[in-house]
Amino acid sequence: MNHRQAVVIFGVVIAGIAGIAVAEPLPIEAFLKRPAFTDMKISPDGKHLAATVPLDDDKNVLVVLDRKSMDVTASMRMRGREQVDDFVWVNNSRLVVSAAQKSGMLDQPRPTGELFAINADGSQMKTLFGFRAGDSVGSRIGKPTTEYASAFLIDTMPDSDDEVLVLVRPWVHSLSSDVHSEARSMNVFTGATKQLARSPQPRAFMMSDRSANIRLSISVTADGDQQVHVRSAAGGDWRLLHDESVADYAIAPLAFDADGKHFLASREHAAGPGSVVRFDTESGRQTQVLKPGSVDPGRAIFGAAHGHAIAVQIDDGKPDIAVLETDTRDARLALAVRRAFPDQFAYVTSYTRDGSLGLVHVYSDRNSGEFYLLHVADMKMHFLAASREWLDPQVMSEVRPVSLKARDGTPLHGLLTLPRGRDAMKLPLVVNPHGGPHGIRDYWDFNEEAQLLASRGYAVLQVNFRGSGGYGRGFERAGYRQWGGKMQDDIADAVRWTISEGFADANRICIYGASYGGYAALMNAARYPDLYQCTIGYVGVYDLNLMFNEGDIRESIYGRNYLARVLGNEQLAANSPVTYAGGIKMPVMLIHGSEDIRVPQTHADRMRSALREAGNDPVWLIERREGHGFYNLPNRVRLYTQLLAFLDEHIGSKSKPVAASD
Repeated sequence: MNHRQAVVIFGVVIAGIAGIAVAEPLPIEAFLKRPAFTDMKISPDGKHLAATVPLDDDKNVLVVLDRKSMDVTASMRMRGREQVDDFVWVNNSRLVVSAAQKSGMLDQPRPTGELFAINADGSQMKTLFGFRAGDSVGSRIGKPTTEYASAFLIDTMPDSDDEVLVLVRPWVHSLSSDVHSEARSMNVFTGATKQLARSPQPRAFMMSDRSANIRLSISVTADGDQQVHVRSAAGGDWRLLHDESVADYAIAPLAFDADGKHFLASREHAAGPGSVVRFDTESGRQTQVLKPGSVDPGRAIFGAAHGHAIAVQIDDGKPDIAVLETDTRDARLALAVRRAFPDQFAYVTSYTRDGSLGLVHVYSDRNSGEFYLLHVADMKMHFLAASREWLDPQVMSEVRPVSLKARDGTPLHGLLTLPRGRDAMKLPLVVNPHGGPHGIRDYWDFNEEAQLLASRGYAVLQVNFRGSGGYGRGFERAGYRQWGGKMQDDIADAVRWTISEGFADANRICIYGASYGGYAALMNAARYPDLYQCTIGYVGVYDLNLMFNEGDIRESIYGRNYLARVLGNEQLAANSPVTYAGGIKMPVMLIHGSEDIRVPQTHADRMRSALREAGNDPVWLIERREGHGFYNLPNRVRLYTQLLAFLDEHIGSKSKPVAASD
């Protein structure tokens, strides 16, 4: 068991981890077991903590804790595979909770549009908004009037302990219909709502200023272009402030200034990463607050005052913060917290209403996450909880940011996980392309899958190939219609760089990925067969024609237009792994869930048939009650047991030595 010690760094009391030597690798379950806590927020009066707790089936539940005793005072669990998505403290004792559903572990949770509320002592549990008012969600949850619409939290109201701002989107029969959103105030005890604004364009999200006035409407046209409308603090008509089809860039509003006239936003540029600008809502003029760097600005970090953005996260290799106001107390505090944890990343997630206490989240490549209580007056921190108490950061493996250039000179960035206790030379390598693929990237943080592989002696390479997010609009769009082309070249170039730098043994390399990563694992193996000794596809896309005929992406006009934009309607077969099964001579493992609605099992069936016809019968693992990624812990343990055995046979201890080429 790990023991925490108090350590003083830069005048801040924090907790350190006493390392414990581990002679044998930790069991698979230690890496796959759900964290004890994920998100955590402190109540306005500081007496309680609310947190999401994942269960073994990847279902998040809400728990409320007494801050001093850490005893559970309340909990809320959703039905079926639905889970707690987000939550917010409205006042000292009441929380509003949103629900979401996933069809598989790799899917992003999709909000159900239902909102619930609960008190810190577990009382007055109520459904505030939902389409299943007559159903039972959990014990003691009250039932509102049914409304066939979805509601999403916009913000709390700083001058009211009884209301929040919500976005309501009515349901219609066709996803292509003209559906306008409504902004409403909602009573958190009764669920009663009052309309405040109607969006000027269909399917918009709306944003409030710091005084809870609905000010911005952000929408996307069917063609994928962003439109931002603005209105005055007093209400009235909307007017167009920003049109991507004219400006040729999109913006992401972050927060309003206190004056209500300006708001901060990250904005794209024609070339290179984005910047942070201050928009004048009256004139439309922009003033640059943070110039472009090596990566796009990340999420906003807020100070103690409601809605006050004081910094943005910058994930250039290892994460850091860029303060937007250097002469404020909150900015200085954010920097002090950040610097108090060398080789980790720390930031304040939430404050009490009076700003005297803050909740700090800390993580790193080897630390899956810890929470500390910050006493602002004397700058002391006290340990509260660890996400994975059973994993000692000192026995985890280093994740090293790497940079290289593709064959055409395009800069590429990625991560290399190096197994602890071994020389970082001539290692067996698992190449792990991410899913998505567009707008998604790999970050320097704790990755349980990479840590599991590293614990068994494998180096793990993750590369943010073109098409990935975070490196500018141009870099992401450079991957459009290049799924089987330059995106695959980037992965192969990164593998060759790893070999040339001496990290990887050229005769012991496998490629493994999930979703789009599964596509890349098979496509890269087909295009560059001499690089790999085996390939593994997990819930992968193998026949691009199926993307237009099966799965949930094609079900909306936005999804169909997205597929047409990033894949095109031509050369689909020429860019599909099933077409090149005959060229994949190495051993193959295919893993899929029969209930996958994002990438139906038909993809795996066709890939298996094509490989069999080519005389290469793949190792086959199908779970009948899993979707786009496996939820169930026993199923996941079985998956990684077989995956590790497959790797061990072909590039691990059981693999036969390959003679070096002349």
